[in-house]
Amino acid sequence: MKTIRLFLIIMATWGLASSCEKMKDLEFVRIANMQMDELGMSKSTVRLTLAYYNPNNYRLQLKDANFNVFFDDTEVGRSIQDTMINIPAKDTFYFPVKLEVNMGNVFKNAFNAFSSKEVTIKATGNCKVGKGGIFIPFPIKCETKQALNFF
Repeated sequence: MKTIRLFLIIMATWGLASSCEKMKDLEFVRIANMQMDELGMSKSTVRLTLAYYNPNNYRLQLKDANFNVFFDDTEVGRSIQDTMINIPAKDTFYFPVKLEVNMGNVFKNAFNAFSSKEVTIKATGNCKVGKGGIFIPFPIKCETKQALNFF
């Protein structure tokens, strides 16, 4: 009887320890889609679909994302997402984003964009990631270089 009880305690401890493994960071893959919703002189709206990969062995949920977008270190826009996104285990998922773009900052960067062959697009901010109703803050950090092919 003591052996069975000891075995159950060891298995329960092992199960709890393995379920509490540290969550691996979500990996930015690419910008999967980009379309212009509204175009204005002071403010524009752009819809993006960002592809991320979840390297964890379990499903997650993402909510309350807010971040700033930079073109070559100049802030050009901000996004606030309040929808819940289900993230599959060991798979790529797509994160739809509605971005409010400050056209004044875009126009400031226009000369640099036209004179170079690519622009660095960077997003920084925070969101909440979790499972089972328990969410922890998670930083949003992604950076990619986008080729500019005007001609």
